[in-house]
Formats: sequence, structure tokens, C-alpha cells
Amino acid sequence: MFSDERNARIDHYETLDLDGLLDAERESPRDVDLLVLIGRHYLRLRQLDKTRVYYSRAIEIDPEDGWTHLYFGNLCYALSCYDDAETYFMRAAELLPDIACPHWCLGDVYDKMGYFSRTEHAYRRAVEIEPDNTDATRRLDQWLADKPG
Repeated sequence: MFSDERNARIDHYETLDLDGLLDAERESPRDVDLLVLIGRHYLRLRQLDKTRVYYSRAIEIDPEDGWTHLYFGNLCYALSCYDDAETYFMRAAELLPDIACPHWCLGDVYDKMGYFSRTEHAYRRAVEIEPDNTDATRRLDQWLADKPG
């Protein structure tokens, strides 16, 4: 999906701790992948304000990066800001049309919001997009086994 150069850069970033990532940021302050990884580190540390700042910067730099929208949606979901999460996940689904994850994330949001027909549709869409994705299939199967009514 990404170029070999971008994959190599991301792989390198993933070997760094937070201090190393912050050092790299001084050299590349507009690298969206780097900003997202820094945000993910802050998320693990439960420093949600810093997570939001880094994800916001990444979207500001590249509003067409679907992965950033996906990560931002996950932050909103974790904060129970379901309307915001839905917005980010929908944008991620538009920008990543061949990826199931934004759709099952939408399913999770719709489930929390009580929109059960939308929940099932989103989980089915995830499986339709990536039929071999075990996470998508597991979520749909679990939903069908447990769905209300």
C-alpha cells in the first residue's frame, strides 16, 4: 500500500522510543507518519491531550491520510465521543476503500450508539471488503451471535 521508502521509514520509527521519536520530530516536523506514531505513544501513556494534538497536526498537514483519520476516530471512541468517532471513521472509510478496519470501527460506534441495523451493515461491509480478514469476520460473527432482538 505504501512505497518501500515510506514503509522503511515507518519501520525505523517503530523501533524508536518516545524520546527517539521526539528527536526525529525536530528533523521532520511535518512527517505525518511520525506525528501519528508519537500520538500513539502518548495514547499508550494515557496522555490524551497530547495524543489529540499530534493527530490534529497530522490531519492538518495531510487531510487525505486515511490512517490518521482512523487513529483519530479510535481516540474519540475511547473517549466515548461517538459522533466525532463516526465522522473520523467515515472519512477513513472514504480514503481507505480497500480496508475493512474503518467499517468495523463504524460498526463498533453504531453499536454503542444503539443503531443496530447500521451496526450489522458496517460489519457486513467490512467482511465484504476483506473477506479473509479474521478481525472483520470475528466481529460480524460475534455481532450476529449477540445482537439484540
